[in-house]
Amino acid sequence: MTIRFRKSLLATALLAAAGGASAAITLNDGLDGTWANAAESGRGVALDVIPGADGSAIVSGGIFSYDADGNPVWMTFAGSIGAGESAVDGVALNLFEGGSFGAPFTAPGAPVQAGTAAIVFDSCTAMTVDLDMTEASGLDDVTLELEPTQTLIGGSANPLCSSVAELAQCPDGTTADGDACALPNSITGALHLPAGKVYTLQGEVAVEDGATLTIDPGVTVRGSDDTSALNYLAVKRGGRLYAEGTATQPIVFTGPDDVIGSWGGLVIAGNSTCNDGTDTDACEFEANPAITYGGTDLNDSSGALRYVRVQYAGIAISEDSEFNSITLLGVGAGTVLDHVQVDSGKDDGFEMFGGSVNGRYLVCSNMGDDCFDFDQGYTGKIQFALGLQGENTDLGDDSNGIESDNDGDNNDKLPRTQPQISNLTLVGKPELTRHAMRLRRGTGGNYTSVVMTSYTEECLELGDTGTFAQGTASEQGETLSMTHTFIGTCTGGEFKDDASDAYLVSDWFAAGEGNESGGDPMLDGFLPMPGSPVLEGGAANADAFFRPTSYRGAFAEGENWTAGWTVNLGN
Repeated sequence: MTIRFRKSLLATALLAAAGGASAAITLNDGLDGTWANAAESGRGVALDVIPGADGSAIVSGGIFSYDADGNPVWMTFAGSIGAGESAVDGVALNLFEGGSFGAPFTAPGAPVQAGTAAIVFDSCTAMTVDLDMTEASGLDDVTLELEPTQTLIGGSANPLCSSVAELAQCPDGTTADGDACALPNSITGALHLPAGKVYTLQGEVAVEDGATLTIDPGVTVRGSDDTSALNYLAVKRGGRLYAEGTATQPIVFTGPDDVIGSWGGLVIAGNSTCNDGTDTDACEFEANPAITYGGTDLNDSSGALRYVRVQYAGIAISEDSEFNSITLLGVGAGTVLDHVQVDSGKDDGFEMFGGSVNGRYLVCSNMGDDCFDFDQGYTGKIQFALGLQGENTDLGDDSNGIESDNDGDNNDKLPRTQPQISNLTLVGKPELTRHAMRLRRGTGGNYTSVVMTSYTEECLELGDTGTFAQGTASEQGETLSMTHTFIGTCTGGEFKDDASDAYLVSDWFAAGEGNESGGDPMLDGFLPMPGSPVLEGGAANADAFFRPTSYRGAFAEGENWTAGWTVNLGN
């Protein structure tokens, strides 16, 4: 066996990255397929990449080649590549011998480890596989320089694959934190985070009034391993965050570990309305009163989130005082929320304390508490949203798809919580999640084309005098309505009907145009199957923000707008 310095390939890759010659690869299905070398026809690698929720991936596959006597050999491998990395070393190679082709088939013998491999993704069209073989294998060491088969025959790389040049050093305004770059605790002026590095935050990292934080596609921002202080990102009133990823290069905010509540999450404060403040006193964030919010500017902008994932966030400070995955405090309609996922959080997914921010293509998955929580006079508009309550160790008896409140002490406090929502799908976990929708404490809301099913208790609950006062048993009100909606089956029934209430929830629902209840929505996970009743009978809210639709729920037939940029949805 030829003895070589095994770290040389990875060292070379890292040095190349420092000089900008290498690239950081987005680890996803865009790397799948066969890889070969046109000058070495007859051998290559069949590759499968299984991305993880945090940007890491399992890379597995098979190497097909020949031994010294010209006999074909087949080896398999599997290794893990960390988030933001493009290489893995020391991957065991399993060599198979024996077996026969044809019928009857004879299986090969048990595999033996024949060596190790170092794998480096140089770009979407270049992979280096360095094979270090054992003497017992009888195979020589070799380095394979490969490219995707489709590019060898004149095609282009898989469009899901994307890469960015790695950075030689941390950008101005950040400091080195091992291989990552640490953000300052107070961001003033303008700070730009280019791709090619992982960025860490320790303690509160605040985008101050008048400051701007801009994050490039493909960047991962991670809570620190040091949890002596609560790690979270706060955009204060007057500050702006522009995190605008792409479908192939989403921006990921995550914790140091793939564990719910491993960091605090994302907090954004704005100058739109909140009904807990006064003309002289701003509203205060329950988990940190030093963060204030609210005002009169309905169109205030706090920046933009596009193709963003927030994972493993949310921490309870005390009872009824929590950091959520994304906490929006009086955020205005000038802010963009477009293709945003919250996943595996400890408390709520999206919580709106007042504000008028709008959103499209929002995903909440595997959340510990409510997926969408509206409060303090939130009046924004949302179209195309998914709440999928799956696995989470924090799930309890008060985890709902939507929980919407106005005020418990004053049900009619103004401005009243009254979101406008169209094309929403809510799928619960029958043994753990409570209600699909819990509307109480005087909340309003105009809901159109909703699909809800599979919750533990009743699908739909109305609560408190101020909520019921907005309608009657035979007529829905202007401030609280639900139309063109399909309620499937929940363990506790479709409606929480209580004879002590002003009227039955089921009667109020039946008064809404185009509503149906009690049938099977025919969902494959969260997507409607062919022939599903939710593929028709829909409409959109009568407002210029909403795009016309004829289906109920978040998805048209054959459509899955979550594909490629989300994680942990199971479809």
